[in-house]
Amino acid sequence: MSANDRKSTQRERLLNGMIEAANRDGYAGANVSQVIANAGVSRPTFYDYFADKDDCFLAAYHEIAGRLLELVRHTVGQGPPGQATQQAVRALVEFAGSDSAGARFLTNEIMAGGPRALDRRDRTLGQIEQIVERARKRAPPEASTPDLPTGPALGAVHWLLAPILRRGESDLSEFAENLVRWIESYDRPGLEHRWRTLRPGPAVPPSPHISELSLEAPSPLPRGRPRASAAEVARNQRERILFATAEVAVEKGYSATRIADITTAAGVDGRVFYAHFRDKQQAFLAVHELGVQQMMATSAGAYFSGATWPERIWEGVRASAHFNASYPVVSHIGFVESHAVGSSALQRIDDSRTAFTIFLQEGYQQNAGSPPRGALEAIAAATFEIGYRQTRGGKARDMPRFAPLVVYLCLAPFLDPRAATEFVDKKLSELDDHALSSGA
Repeated sequence: MSANDRKSTQRERLLNGMIEAANRDGYAGANVSQVIANAGVSRPTFYDYFADKDDCFLAAYHEIAGRLLELVRHTVGQGPPGQATQQAVRALVEFAGSDSAGARFLTNEIMAGGPRALDRRDRTLGQIEQIVERARKRAPPEASTPDLPTGPALGAVHWLLAPILRRGESDLSEFAENLVRWIESYDRPGLEHRWRTLRPGPAVPPSPHISELSLEAPSPLPRGRPRASAAEVARNQRERILFATAEVAVEKGYSATRIADITTAAGVDGRVFYAHFRDKQQAFLAVHELGVQQMMATSAGAYFSGATWPERIWEGVRASAHFNASYPVVSHIGFVESHAVGSSALQRIDDSRTAFTIFLQEGYQQNAGSPPRGALEAIAAATFEIGYRQTRGGKARDMPRFAPLVVYLCLAPFLDPRAATEFVDKKLSELDDHALSSGA
């Protein structure tokens, strides 16, 4: 074996060692010691190829993503242009079936790797989106193709594959076909497309259904306050720690956040922190659960105020969008940092996203369409991708401007895309009329 071949083999073994370590122990547990043990090489050899753990981690992602992009290009290129989105989805699922370890790394472990890792994840999905859009432009304008933004559709596949790969499922053929059928439920002639581009729409006024959660952390109680009970002091301290945890997460990310950062931001000492939380992970999970509970309560209250199911979806989406806009640091934990908290929290996080499908169940009673199994989860995942993109880009306050798109995504598979668009336009027209009559 030549020296070049040996070096190539050693590097490949180190990359595989990183993938194995991360898939087994998560990003936090995939240290250099674990990687070299898996690869069967020495520590000095590791540093011949990589500057540090993150360098190796990102190199592993780059190698896997390169193979995925090659498969997507080939699969999309072989199919008809009007089927580009469906072909890309099939390629993503095919890759997951043929390289489950690599696909798990792409969909799960990369989410815990910090800002640079998330940049790589977002860039890869963006490259796949470009492949799809270049192909779709070759389709005749009158051809029937999916009228939905490609990015959120691809993001939905990412979020849905993650738990499947963690469970070790291998037969993904039915999963792929259900996703394709879901995407095709948005089909309409290209000349009539309205929702192909992910861009903010008109501002939707705030919902009358608002959260009871405070918009900011409470001030510290005055020292020596005679009437402050122990329970009142504890509640004040806990709320300050929760707000501080969310704020520091936005600034530094979960992995880089230290308990000392949280206590400094909260104005408490370490003893107070540990009186409320076992560790950093528990504090992050508490913020996540608080956000989910408050948004579910707010959305449910708004949802049940509607007279018809489409009206209920409109009101529920409007309330949740304004919740995310009002509490951007809490939203950041839910959309961006949640998967970095650790493997023990992932199922809870997946469950919290799936919980929103309860609002979609009534769609099956509309008798206008019958989306495939898994459509509810796909809609929730596509919506989650929109929230992730806006929040990660520091634009959570723009979420209400995406409410019309989210309503369309929810309604179209059940009512058909044309009827869903007409409903959204009707609601927007009502808002315009109200603004004119009120002199706004």
